Amino acid sequence: MNTKNKSTKLPFNIRLLLGVFATPSLFLAYMIGTMALNGDYQGIDYFEWIYSLLGFFAMYIAISGKRLF
Repeated sequence: MNTKNKSTKLPFNIRLLLGVFATPSLFLAYMIGTMALNGDYQGIDYFEWIYSLLGFFAMYIAISGKRLF
């Protein structure tokens, strides 16, 4: 018996909190993009790439409100 409705969206306060916490990773993504355009690939660690991609993913969830589980 599964009573969870997967079509419901996340509550607004959770989406807002997720969006606020995802904002610094978007600034990091901007910094990585600027460094990549300048040709300074050696100064970017793998953790920074992953963190910025997770920020885009978190912002997508905050905007769309889709539940993952």
